[in-house]
Amino acid sequence: MRGLANRNLLIKTLRFFKLFLVLIIVVWFTGCKQQTKNEEAVVKKDVLVLFDFENSDTYLIKAQDATFELVETEENNYIKVNNGFTTKEPGIKLFSSKEKPWNLKDFYQIKADVSNIGDEFIQVELFVGNDPDGLIRWYCSDYVDLNPGESKTITIDLAWTPYVFEPQIEVNGFRGIPGKIKTDISKIDQLTFGSRYATQENQFTIDNVRAVGTLEKRNPDNFFPFIDEYGQFIHSDWKNKMHSEEALKKAAKNELEYLNTSKGPENIGKFGGWTAGPKLKATGFFRTEKVDGKWWMVDPEGYLFWSAGLNCVSSSSVYTGITHRENYFRNLPERDGEFTSFYGKGTFATHGFYKDKLPYDTYSFYQSNLYRKYGDDWLKTFQDMTHKRIKDWGMNTFGFVSDFGATSQDKTPYVGSIWIRRTPKIEGSEGFWGKFHDVFDPNFREAVRNSVELQKQGANSPWCIGYFIDNELSWGLLGSLSIGTLKSPKTQAAKVEFVNDLKLKYNQIEDLNTAWGTNHESWEALLISEETPDFEKAKTDLVAFYEKIADTYFKIISEELKRVAPNQNYLGCRFAWANNDVVLTAASKYLDIMSFNKYEYSVESLSLPEGVDKPVMIGEFHFGALDRGSFHVGVKKAKNQIDRGQKYQDYIHGALHNPYIVGAHWFQYIDEPNTGRFDGENYNVGFIDICDNPYEELIEKVKETTYGMYEFRRKQ
Repeated sequence: MRGLANRNLLIKTLRFFKLFLVLIIVVWFTGCKQQTKNEEAVVKKDVLVLFDFENSDTYLIKAQDATFELVETEENNYIKVNNGFTTKEPGIKLFSSKEKPWNLKDFYQIKADVSNIGDEFIQVELFVGNDPDGLIRWYCSDYVDLNPGESKTITIDLAWTPYVFEPQIEVNGFRGIPGKIKTDISKIDQLTFGSRYATQENQFTIDNVRAVGTLEKRNPDNFFPFIDEYGQFIHSDWKNKMHSEEALKKAAKNELEYLNTSKGPENIGKFGGWTAGPKLKATGFFRTEKVDGKWWMVDPEGYLFWSAGLNCVSSSSVYTGITHRENYFRNLPERDGEFTSFYGKGTFATHGFYKDKLPYDTYSFYQSNLYRKYGDDWLKTFQDMTHKRIKDWGMNTFGFVSDFGATSQDKTPYVGSIWIRRTPKIEGSEGFWGKFHDVFDPNFREAVRNSVELQKQGANSPWCIGYFIDNELSWGLLGSLSIGTLKSPKTQAAKVEFVNDLKLKYNQIEDLNTAWGTNHESWEALLISEETPDFEKAKTDLVAFYEKIADTYFKIISEELKRVAPNQNYLGCRFAWANNDVVLTAASKYLDIMSFNKYEYSVESLSLPEGVDKPVMIGEFHFGALDRGSFHVGVKKAKNQIDRGQKYQDYIHGALHNPYIVGAHWFQYIDEPNTGRFDGENYNVGFIDICDNPYEELIEKVKETTYGMYEFRRKQ
């Protein structure tokens, strides 16, 4: 019995010692956790917590044109950001410790919970990492729309697909790549939060920043080739994937039989106007008028018209490069055989793999599929089908850069597209699509006149709504083109103009130096110099000349366009990204309709500068998904084809609510090639796929939206 008692005493002693040891470890770990919180992310059930602000360590948070504070409550801690608007990206940065960046190689996404605690609508944006490559930085970012009091979760995908290849495959020439991470996610050292395109102070909160989702690892063996003879992804299957030429022809036959019986929406006139609505003055051409507080277009017959359009209704631009990438493709046809006409030469590439490899061989899977479906007369059939489809879909406009053969049939209203070519440029300027025009060079007006004359298809036709001229010009931040002018050579016409304006204002160079805080010895020295002044000190003059550039640009184009096509609307340059009130106000004096490419989830709150009341057309928007063999969702992401349709409806309903907006055009009619167009874009953004088959779920929701759009707008 004594031995048993001793044994029990020993067991109790060991248990006590074990509990005491566990308590010591817990206390030690808790202290370490508090000490290293945010410096070393914490794993909680397959979630890597990067920041949850549960302690007061704020030295890893840096502000830019903003202030922040740690808010501590009984339930939770979070960061409150008081955001400014005077810099390009106001907000805060969250840093990992310098010694230990975050290793996110096993995670698919980063998520963060944000709330708008201000009084105005804002968009809170998150950038992951600090990659200097502009496109990679864009790939690793997203944002959410937040109304006052609204909370949402921002989600950033770290890889193009929920799986990754190990080792990573080497492919070139397109953006979204299956099995590839977007950047080096093994050493992410910062996260940037900001208010997108902020124009006033705003407030938002951030909490629970974490990495989630396990990336599946796959072996890349046997990946090549990965594109079949129809341009489809080989290594997966999906609804309506084409597996034979017979399937292509059967799909074509079934669709054509249906379209030949479709009458489209009711109460629609010859030009797409709403015959059940009020009848206004008929001028024989498209125009605009404000009715009951809302802007509308009015069709040539005098009926209210709201432009529901599709961009790039054309077969000619859907080609992909094959040079240096022949192993990507299975069963490319012989170059001198039946499909020889679908080979071509790429002579244009603004970005990406082929930019410095001109010319390069190309192939059009889309056109070759049209040939398989419709035979030798495929182009005419394509053109006829586009009119029938657009009518059935309840749409009414051929958008930007569409097929001339189709638009000239005078069956569907369309917009003209004019590119101002061979103009002198401001050498010190910069932009995604290139340098800005030097509008003060006499050759600029000549170039505008020649460009309009050469691209005036539709001039004085009742079917032509108007013309977009140029596309997504880089106006930059307020005054930036003036700074680019000062960085240019002394022979730059814009620079000579700017210096002459300064001479008239200041008279003496010493007076300019006093105002700008510079030390130029003479006006000639200023002309020669390519240095730029302190922006705040020179702001008044920089903004004044910036406004003069904008005013001159729109004035000259308006004059030259109206000389050739006085009955068409000047639709503008399709503003993109952030555009300031100075440019928009200058443009409004000359544009009939102001155009914006707005890749957003909603444009219901889109507004114009104070004092500007003009109709607005959305030149581009879209949503893409990865459920049908594509590799990239495009600019705005949807979950699947059903969600693409829902997001289309939400976007159009928001546009119909907006009293300024008179139309919205989706980019684009056809999916981009999986292996990339000229600049590498390979987005699932079409209403039809590479085999010329409509996305049924998307189209169903489009029709639900467009068939009732006129009644919807009138009731708002």
